[in-house]
Amino acid sequence: MKTLKLFFIASAFMTIIASSISLEALTTNDKNVKSKIENVTVFTQGAQVYRSSFVNVNPGITTLVFEGLESTIDARSIQASGFGNFVIMDVQHSIKYPEPKNPVQINNPKNEKQVKMLKDSLVMIDFDLEDISSKQASLNIEKNTLLNNRIIKCETKKDTLNLVKEALSFLREKLNNINSELLKLKKEEYRKQIKKQDIQSNLFALQTYNSNTGDIVKDETNYRVIVTVSADLATNGTMNINYMLQDAGWTPSYDLRAKGAGGNMQLTYKAQVFQSTGIDWSDVKLKLSTASPNQSNVKPVLNTWLLNYYNPYANDYNRKRTAYDKDAAIPQSKSSGSLVFENQNSEVASLTAADFTVAEENITTVEYEIKLAYSIPSDGKTHFVAIQTKEVPANYIHFAAPKMDKDAFLVAKITNWDALNLAAGSANIYFDGTFVGESYIDPSSISDTLDLTLGRDKNMVVTRVKLKDKTKEKLIGEDKVKTVSYEITIRNTKSSSSNFNLQDQIPVSQTKEISVTLVDLSGGELDELTGIVNWKFNLKPKETKKIVFTYTVKFPKEKVLAGL
Repeated sequence: MKTLKLFFIASAFMTIIASSISLEALTTNDKNVKSKIENVTVFTQGAQVYRSSFVNVNPGITTLVFEGLESTIDARSIQASGFGNFVIMDVQHSIKYPEPKNPVQINNPKNEKQVKMLKDSLVMIDFDLEDISSKQASLNIEKNTLLNNRIIKCETKKDTLNLVKEALSFLREKLNNINSELLKLKKEEYRKQIKKQDIQSNLFALQTYNSNTGDIVKDETNYRVIVTVSADLATNGTMNINYMLQDAGWTPSYDLRAKGAGGNMQLTYKAQVFQSTGIDWSDVKLKLSTASPNQSNVKPVLNTWLLNYYNPYANDYNRKRTAYDKDAAIPQSKSSGSLVFENQNSEVASLTAADFTVAEENITTVEYEIKLAYSIPSDGKTHFVAIQTKEVPANYIHFAAPKMDKDAFLVAKITNWDALNLAAGSANIYFDGTFVGESYIDPSSISDTLDLTLGRDKNMVVTRVKLKDKTKEKLIGEDKVKTVSYEITIRNTKSSSSNFNLQDQIPVSQTKEISVTLVDLSGGELDELTGIVNWKFNLKPKETKKIVFTYTVKFPKEKVLAGL
């Protein structure tokens, strides 16, 4: 019997030990993790931050607390991954607020007492000023009542000389008393206002002193990401987290440089990166993306186009319905492929930051991976990041529209520029090392040719004159016919030839009563819809070319034409 009792005691003891071991294995271990920003993908609006940290994991459940993170984390975007013999069980966003502090610990207790006394004095002075204002109002009402009395104004029918004398005497006595009281109140109000200003000045000085000499109260709110992992044995590894922030972005900009009217142009693609997330990005690897994570990626659906009479109430409803549909759209994720660009500029002696960029073309976006580490402070200012430098082929022409401007312009035409994977942005134009202006690159343009104006070329002389001997009017029946003729002269004073595009126009009629007839275009091409005429030719060195174009306009003789 004793042996059996000892067996039960031993069994119970082993059960307790096993239970304690099991409980130890299930105990949660909290570990604070200090992480470093390794990579950042910057979108046109927003950024995805990647952090990593080396971690030690105990057997059982371990809670890894990433502390000191940005305050604007989008909790829905947090993701975690890692390398090690452990299992990631949960990822959460957490905010730890600081313990409230005793105000006495912040500033000097003696000064705080003085501040309170001064504030109380201000309250009492305000009460006194309110009392003075009330007395002034009462006296003014009494004064106005006396002055508006019918006897004083002699408006009663029973007025007598004695009654008027008595009334005026009474009025004089009462007005003197009222004015005397008002003057006393005004003096008292003045003294109170001076005293109030002194107290306010002393209070401001004391509060400023406390603020400058006391402890600086910082925002000690701790924004965290908590990752729960499970491990059978003690192990170590690397834990990575990433999340989206909104207080960052980038805008593209370009430098286009041309050396003389020939050869290729050098395109420098730059990014203006900004961020005000509250934490500096120090020596991080950047990736710039043309994607917009906040923009809906839901494909549009065309509904039936119904044609009916105009109903303003229905249109107002449709506008509200459309706005609601846009707000309800849900962003989706993007797919990716790859396309690599190489620097083609063989004349650059030394490498630049742009040589360390790889462009990856996705199905709908382009990403630029910057191989060099960059530091972007959290100051909200723009910081330039070089993306890539390329040589782009260009054809050069001269363009002139002498009706609008007498000068000829040198224009660079870049073909197939849509294959460069550019984003919309401003471009600084340089010609022979001189800044000549600013243009805009819009990849959504339908044309595959980008025209860039490189400035005025004074070596091309253009004149436009109306030929008086060929410009005349005459009557034909009920109509008036006006003939107009212009002569345009272009002279090339340069030692090199140039392809020239000359542009002018003829009027376009908006009614059947007015007809426009071409007489001579000197080989120009007319766009009948717009009335614009283009002449394209090659102008040799020192060559002069004359172009004459003539047209007639017929309209009813009793009418007066506008715009001719």
